[in-house]
Amino acid sequence: MKSSDDPWTTRFYPREGDGAGFDRLIFFSDAVFAIALTLVAVEIGVPEIEDAGSNQEMWDGVLAKLPAFGAYIVAFLWVAFYWRANHRFTATLRGASSRYILMVLLYLGFVAMLPFFASMLGQYGGNAVAVSFFAGFAAVVSAVEVLMFVVADRDSLFLKPITSEYRRMAILGGLTPVPVFLLSIPLAFVSTALAIAFWVVGSVALGWSVNRFFSPGSAAESAQPS
Repeated sequence: MKSSDDPWTTRFYPREGDGAGFDRLIFFSDAVFAIALTLVAVEIGVPEIEDAGSNQEMWDGVLAKLPAFGAYIVAFLWVAFYWRANHRFTATLRGASSRYILMVLLYLGFVAMLPFFASMLGQYGGNAVAVSFFAGFAAVVSAVEVLMFVVADRDSLFLKPITSEYRRMAILGGLTPVPVFLLSIPLAFVSTALAIAFWVVGSVALGWSVNRFFSPGSAAESAQPS
């Protein structure tokens, strides 16, 4: 039996044919994303009131849960963003190598921590430390996404080859959130609202700059990092 046919020594799991290994990786990834959202929803809980027949107490109880709802919205938006990006990236792969699987596990480890940081941001959005923790976390996740792209590229996992120009643009584009989030940390101690606004404005501006000055032209045959 060839080593490549030995299930005990295989290091590549193809999408086509017996793609059980590749499919399990996708299913596991989706499950982690789903659980991350579920955990935040569970944390909301039911309003606790003493008089079950009191409408005023119920309204007060619901209003007390608004920070928890805010945390859920933040977590949902970020999990949805990361899942969509991961879904698009996975669609460009012809399979998964053992090194790529390790990177996916590292990435999912951070995704699983998202509810914690999102809850902090949702409940304490005016606290500079809470905003800084979320910014640092988001910067790390974006960096890991780029590492996943680099590993997939080096292990020749893409369905279609990419040019060196597009590779450079894709890596730079994937890294744009990192300096934005890191620069927002000292800004948060001046104004948390300004720091959060900088996440959007800075990411859009830097992303536009990368696309404007490092665009490789047609990328129809190229894969994109998540």
